[in-house]
Amino acid sequence: MATVFIRTAIIYVIFFLSVRIVGKRQVGELQLSELITMLMLSELAVNSIQDISIPLSYSIIPVIFLLCAEIIISYLSIKSQFLKKIFFGTPCIIIKDGKIDQKQLAKLRISVNELLSELRLKDYSDVEDIDYAIIEQNGQISVFPKHKKLPTSIEDLYEKRKPSPLPFAIITDGKVNKNDLFHIGKDEKWLEGYLKKHNLRLDDIFLLTSNRCGDINIIYKEEK
Repeated sequence: MATVFIRTAIIYVIFFLSVRIVGKRQVGELQLSELITMLMLSELAVNSIQDISIPLSYSIIPVIFLLCAEIIISYLSIKSQFLKKIFFGTPCIIIKDGKIDQKQLAKLRISVNELLSELRLKDYSDVEDIDYAIIEQNGQISVFPKHKKLPTSIEDLYEKRKPSPLPFAIITDGKVNKNDLFHIGKDEKWLEGYLKKHNLRLDDIFLLTSNRCGDINIIYKEEK
């Protein structure tokens, strides 16, 4: 019995540290690779506790391997847009300016009823009230209502609110997002011209966002 308690305590500590390393996200926010890692870690932990004939190292070594793999994947996905797309996918716009992208919906295997249900859960009953609806990389739906459907705040009682179009991440960590460029109606030639005009280097930019109105915000990389 003492052996079981000791093994359980060891596995608990290892599993606890593993979860802290993977991150603090909720289950619904986990990326696919993170979810698979968590499921495999839990299975390894249970097997070692239930069957004391299995050497403890048979669980510890795979746990270390999975953690190292997850850290490496996360690092590579930050440095490479191609690998990020493979491991984590990309956000998909399913509603734009009140119109449903039926091809994208079919590609994601989401029915219209499921989409309408998700919108109702976010207090929107009419698709035409939505400016953008985006399926994020973790499967969650982000909804951006049209200006006239935005909730009223105290500030609105004293001043007229100006429309705020959805910003797209054109550059992230020095990498150009061609898909987001397309959504604001621009191309790489326009971006090159903008950077040249303002004497900006792609590698110096941590985040550059822009919307359809041409509003641009830039966050530069911090010096290491």
